[in-house]
Amino acid sequence: MPEKYGFSGWVWILAAVVVVGFVVLGSYLVQTQQRLKAVEIELGRAKEDAKQVADQAKAEAAEDEKQIVRLKEEAALERQALQSQVEATKQAKAAAAEREKQIAKLRQGIAGCEEFFNEWEVRGAPASISAIAALGREAAAAKDCLDKGDVATACKHWQGLLVEIEKMGPPVSESRGDIEELMRQNRCASN
Repeated sequence: MPEKYGFSGWVWILAAVVVVGFVVLGSYLVQTQQRLKAVEIELGRAKEDAKQVADQAKAEAAEDEKQIVRLKEEAALERQALQSQVEATKQAKAAAAEREKQIAKLRQGIAGCEEFFNEWEVRGAPASISAIAALGREAAAAKDCLDKGDVATACKHWQGLLVEIEKMGPPVSESRGDIEELMRQNRCASN
């Protein structure tokens, strides 16, 4: 074959093969470069999409964090309100217990129908306080007598009150009319 084409023929064939090779190789390189650009574009889009997803996830995480903080604050406020209610309940119970004690003491201190309070002075108390306490005891004893149906003993208590009220003078003696009216209503005998 080399004789038929000669040396220059082989050069042309070799040159043609090299040119065709370069064309094929160039075409392949161009296609590869286009594919690489397409991959780069896709990669860029994927990165952008990933960035958007990451940004959205960060925004959602930040919003979730805000909600968690808000819920914690609300829980703290509710806890404080509950503690305040518990304290108020404790205070109300303590106040009710104290009132019960006071009522029990008052019940023990109220004179019954059969009791006549002869000592109008309480040691260590001012005379006016002692007198008011004694008046209250005698009036309570008279009411207890009425509640029990013992009008005669109630009248004795009222008569004792009139004597002591007269000794005290105004303004206490101004209540004399009320006691006399009670005595009239219950038909107490005058002494």
